[in-house]
Amino acid sequence: MLYAWTQLRYWTFAYFINYKFEILSSPSAIFLDVVAITALIIYVTRVALGYKQTWDRYQLLVNKTLYEKTLASGFGSVHFLLDASEQQQYKEAILAYAILLKDTNGQVTCHRNVGDDCERFLYDVFKVKVEMPVEEAMNTLVRLGLVTETPIGGRRTRLQVVPCEKAHEILKERWNSLLC
Repeated sequence: MLYAWTQLRYWTFAYFINYKFEILSSPSAIFLDVVAITALIIYVTRVALGYKQTWDRYQLLVNKTLYEKTLASGFGSVHFLLDASEQQQYKEAILAYAILLKDTNGQVTCHRNVGDDCERFLYDVFKVKVEMPVEEAMNTLVRLGLVTETPIGGRRTRLQVVPCEKAHEILKERWNSLLC
């Protein structure tokens, strides 16, 4: 079949090169014109349909890929959001710990003060105005043992931060206990 198409292409090409316009009135010339035009139309149609078939295959591949990603996206989206939330929570805790370490006397009496200091730091360094939910960060630091809360009477508490060396040991022990 491929050989026939190749021959037809060569014959059509040769026909148009040797075409003589003065013999249009002969029946054989009209017949040859019809055959040549039909062959050309068939060839162009075949090429166009080949391109369309290639395009359709590509679209099918894209659609299958998107469909598979859509099926996986439910779990993937939830997993991504959980990871991002955890990372954000620990970043907030690290920032709060650094602010508490920076405090001159090492003792702060209010979570709100820590939050205000964190917001001020972010604005001074990055020129970004944020409202930091410091309660979760402080709960994380207390849960990990990096900050201790001591009641001072009433609703007030004193926050005391653990020094870096001690915090390193606490986190190292916690990590090792998770691996064992």
